[in-house]
Amino acid sequence: MKIGIIGAGAMGSLYGGKLAQAGAEVLLYDISRTHVETVNSSGLSIEELDGKTTVVRLKATVVPADLADADVLLIFVKSSATAAAARQFAALAKARAIAVTLQNGLGNEQILREAFGAERTAAGVTSQGATFLGPGRVRHAGTGPTHLCMSDNAKLAPLVEALSKAGFETHLEKSIDSLVWSKLVINVGINALTALTGLPNGRLLDFPQTRALMGDLVAEAARVAKARGVPLSYTEPLAMVYTVAEKTGRNRSSMLQDFDRRRPSEIDFINGAIVREAESLGLEAPVNRTVTRLVQALDALHAEEGRPPAKA
Repeated sequence: MKIGIIGAGAMGSLYGGKLAQAGAEVLLYDISRTHVETVNSSGLSIEELDGKTTVVRLKATVVPADLADADVLLIFVKSSATAAAARQFAALAKARAIAVTLQNGLGNEQILREAFGAERTAAGVTSQGATFLGPGRVRHAGTGPTHLCMSDNAKLAPLVEALSKAGFETHLEKSIDSLVWSKLVINVGINALTALTGLPNGRLLDFPQTRALMGDLVAEAARVAKARGVPLSYTEPLAMVYTVAEKTGRNRSSMLQDFDRRRPSEIDFINGAIVREAESLGLEAPVNRTVTRLVQALDALHAEEGRPPAKA
């Protein structure tokens, strides 16, 4: 089985590196030529949870066609790039290749289904965390289970075996909606606020203002999930968000990392998704709408400034 990683940022590089280290045939794809060249010349450096650094040798490319013979395509691009990536790689992939999203937010699975077909699309959620440190360098910032689901879960058995061998606790599920929404609510309460304030996850708990905003954002998201008929995997949403923020205290959320690197955020698939879902149900989500607009404004500013690359 050949695994193609589409989007070798923090999470894509972590998964690709760990899979390759465990003996899987892996090819990283990314648009960053500097990152790709560094991986090919010097390997991928992974700062482990215990502080030690491992260098993994694997191949990387900036050429989409190089992934044409992959059996599994793990999608890790930013959600704003999912539609373009889905169109591009669906046209290149072999007939039986499976596309698997482990991205943040709501809506990526549907985009992949439209490009690859429902029978070739899998969705998942993961509690793994990673930080991009620079070209060829990532930090494993947190660990936790990975859950996967598709119309025929038997097709995922080889991938589950490879992920488990790589050290990722992986489970097949009959339905993924509850887990997707459960992670979405957590991201809604943390990611945008870290991006707007520049604070790592844990420091959001240090200020009554940010704690209050977390409460408002999460309450709206939980209300939308309930109205949509999706049960969450925990009974106290805000308490869970506070717990995750505390446990990942030093972590810079994926959206804050996007801002660090002046890359487009995934706001439309996280807080923006709550706003859209609320409107479709005849509900209001004013705090999520305001936060979405603020992040969108900063996204626009970064684009106006030409998105200068952050220093490694």
